[in-house]
Amino acid sequence: MEAAAAKDTITMRIYGESVQKGKISSRTLLAALSGFQSMLDSIANAIVHSPTARGKIPDRVKSITAFEVVGTFAGSFGLVLEKPTEQPGFAATDTELNGILSEMFTVLESVDDDEQLTSVITPLGKRTVTHYREWLDGLQDSGVNLELDWKNNSANSRRMHLVKEKTPNIISTLDTIDKIDNEDITLVGILTGINIRSRSFEMIVDDYGLVKGHALPETLMGALGNMGKEISAKMVKSISFTKAGIQKTNWHLSSID
Repeated sequence: MEAAAAKDTITMRIYGESVQKGKISSRTLLAALSGFQSMLDSIANAIVHSPTARGKIPDRVKSITAFEVVGTFAGSFGLVLEKPTEQPGFAATDTELNGILSEMFTVLESVDDDEQLTSVITPLGKRTVTHYREWLDGLQDSGVNLELDWKNNSANSRRMHLVKEKTPNIISTLDTIDKIDNEDITLVGILTGINIRSRSFEMIVDDYGLVKGHALPETLMGALGNMGKEISAKMVKSISFTKAGIQKTNWHLSSID
């Protein structure tokens, strides 16, 4: 019975001067909900399949992110989304969904740091960048703010706000990204630094020197015992190109063997 009741829950609160208590225009609701789903699907596709700029997202990927609207609440207007963590034939989707949602919240929480936003979103591909921008455009056109709250039975809990005053700066940062080339690579070196708060790491690698990048908090927590030791790190090397022709390399730590 406990397994049957296990679920991931997202509460989405849409608020602002244009939203009345318990009432919302269909266009505003569609912009908030479809933007959330499109971005989540893009991140899932990057993690489970591969980062792509276009093309059909596989049904297997979409099944992992198939949330259902199970309720509404006032304040100004809220939705409750749920996804069971155990389904027949999809035994691994619970851990996959946790990783996908964690990546999504890491991107959304990077609202005040342009460099960190670029670093965490480029490994997820140009499709994610495009859908994030479209989502922000829709919210900005509607003049609303968005609060997302994620909880699950594993005691994971994340909350963030997309506030309309900060949207133009986020869009400006996303617009600088013209092209992204991602490569999976394994680096062997000495782990020299971990910062859980900034979700960053450092390691020294022969032929590369000091490699700095970002990772999920849970990945960094699991790596704490390897400080000062030689590790084999699975990374995503992202080379982004701006419209001005500037090239930048970002590193994302996926796991440690």
